[in-house]
Amino acid sequence: MTDGAGHGDGEGQGEGLDGEIALTLTAARAHDGEIALVRLLSLLPGHWTYRHRVTAARIMLWVRTPAGAPAVHAALRAALADPALRGWLPDSD
Repeated sequence: MTDGAGHGDGEGQGEGLDGEIALTLTAARAHDGEIALVRLLSLLPGHWTYRHRVTAARIMLWVRTPAGAPAVHAALRAALADPALRGWLPDSD
């Protein structure tokens, strides 16, 4: 498991710590979560602030942006449409 620049205990999707949006993605089969995280982050806006916790088949991502939750969820849906992230799904939407 790898941890990003600090991490919270929040899981699932919703409000995280200090106004962060918490997202959890899982893969149906064991995938390389670290590679998937890099791919995911490359598809999300670079000016947002991210923290993460990763295992082989689970990505927990906390996003802080003034754009708010609807923008985060829309960007996540667009990123997950990329074929490189096939098999990764939000725990709930």
